[in-house]
Amino acid sequence: MTMTAGATASVSEPAMRQHTIALLLPTLNELEGLKAILPLIDRSLVDDIVVIDGGSRDGTVEFALDAGLTVVSQLRPGLHFAVFDIAQALPHDFIIEFSPDGNCKADQLPELVAKLHEGYDHVVVSRYLAHAVSHDDHVVTAFGNWMFSRLMRPLARFPVTDALNIYRGYRRRILLDPDFEFYLKGPVLEPLVTGMCALRGEKAMEIPGDEPVRIGGVTKRSIAYNGSMVLLMIVRLYLRKFLGWRL
Repeated sequence: MTMTAGATASVSEPAMRQHTIALLLPTLNELEGLKAILPLIDRSLVDDIVVIDGGSRDGTVEFALDAGLTVVSQLRPGLHFAVFDIAQALPHDFIIEFSPDGNCKADQLPELVAKLHEGYDHVVVSRYLAHAVSHDDHVVTAFGNWMFSRLMRPLARFPVTDALNIYRGYRRRILLDPDFEFYLKGPVLEPLVTGMCALRGEKAMEIPGDEPVRIGGVTKRSIAYNGSMVLLMIVRLYLRKFLGWRL
């Protein structure tokens, strides 16, 4: 992992915290969104803000460095590897995934961070819990999340409502579990965190949070490919939990 200059911005005294937290911002030409979102983030809530850049050419990296953030270069293609690889190098207790394209609301961070400090191992900002809504979904993506979330429920101890959302915080050790990389085949990292927490009996919860329309650019995901890989991952977790097969 290549570190590109820049110490993180000043934060409140780590000694005052129960745990250390890194906020991860994966980027690929997200300058417009980063300019809009970064001023809204309360930097005192976390110990580090790390931009994981996949090769931006629009000034994203330069803007992040000027803002005093740490920037790391993504080594392997795919958002799942961007997060997974940096997690191996970080020393923090928790990581929070936060999309700087406008889909994640900064005003949800205080509640998310508070729940992690309360002792939860995994907290998801759900777009479908209680009053929350997604303004970025369409019929296909909404149905996909509904289906995958319900398929996750037999694995978990609570009724999962949002298995796919990137906006979540969790203990870094979840990604260090030897089984995690075994099941990390394709763009399935976030639902796999939900699934592994269920298999390991981790303390998990959801909090409601709206998803705004993204700022600038277009989504880089393939719905058909991503969906098929998530379904395959869930089937493998079912085989592990209910039949004891590690396939």
